[in-house]
Amino acid sequence: MDDIARDVGVTKMTVSKVLSGKPKIGKATREKVLEAAARLNYQYNSIAGNLRLNRTKTIGLIISDSSFSFFPSVIKGIEDCAVQCGYALLLCNTGGSHQTEKEKIDLLVSKRVDGIILAASTFTGLEDAAYLSALGVPFVYAIRIPLAPRVDYVANDNYRGAYMMVDYLVGTGSREIYFLNMASTSTSASQRLDGYIKALEKHGIRYDENRMVRIEHTVEAGYAHMKALLSRGKNIGAVFCGCDVIAIGVMQAALDLGYRIPQDIRVASYDDIEFAQYLQVPLTTVNQPKYDIGKKSVELLLKRIENPQKEPEAVILEPALSIRKSA
Repeated sequence: MDDIARDVGVTKMTVSKVLSGKPKIGKATREKVLEAAARLNYQYNSIAGNLRLNRTKTIGLIISDSSFSFFPSVIKGIEDCAVQCGYALLLCNTGGSHQTEKEKIDLLVSKRVDGIILAASTFTGLEDAAYLSALGVPFVYAIRIPLAPRVDYVANDNYRGAYMMVDYLVGTGSREIYFLNMASTSTSASQRLDGYIKALEKHGIRYDENRMVRIEHTVEAGYAHMKALLSRGKNIGAVFCGCDVIAIGVMQAALDLGYRIPQDIRVASYDDIEFAQYLQVPLTTVNQPKYDIGKKSVELLLKRIENPQKEPEAVILEPALSIRKSA
């Protein structure tokens, strides 16, 4: 800009106004500045410009495990929306560790990100949210509803999704429905349990604690627990799983022990990960709008960046049933 100003014989302020499209600059002067800018190969330094605005046009994404089958659609929704809005994305994995998540938050803050999305976070308590707020960097929770009040978050309606699925199972002939739920540390697990219980009550079925177990959300855990139940001679007509990964293990255990799905045991689940429809027996499951969760998270974060004092927003997206052959 100094070179252009000297070349044309105007002030640097005049050059700045022309290049930023400000009005009240004479036509002749504007044309001379633009001609000189082209001739001198002027390129806008976005980094310097953003630093002057105290912005880096970068969003930090903290996620428990980006390789986990549930997350690719969420990440794509986040990245697509961020890129469309002119933002770059920095991704951090935590392995589900609360301490690692705190360290990654501190790292992103040191990189001067404009905001942070915490996907399937373990950093959701009152003290956690207070720590984040004290850092002065806008943040949004995604997927899991935080325990802390008055913060921005985007999630699907876990209660309604579980209620819809159990209501469907009972309505199509199942009454003894086991629930292999996720670990109790997940707010999603608690909400899905509430939906399970309420749907049973609707049909006059008493909730039996012996038919509900909390396990890790892994194929191995699903397989081991289902094999143990069947080996004890349990009469299992249907199993509702807290997530699709558990369901994959459940179905494989049943098949390995000679049971037919759905003729002997019906299996239903939650999430609708990409390959759920391509399993040996296509999985009946609750579809979370994963891409939209990612997209809405960015939109909500950008609103917070532009207006730090606005009221917190809770965006709850509707799930849907994906009915396939397993139930």
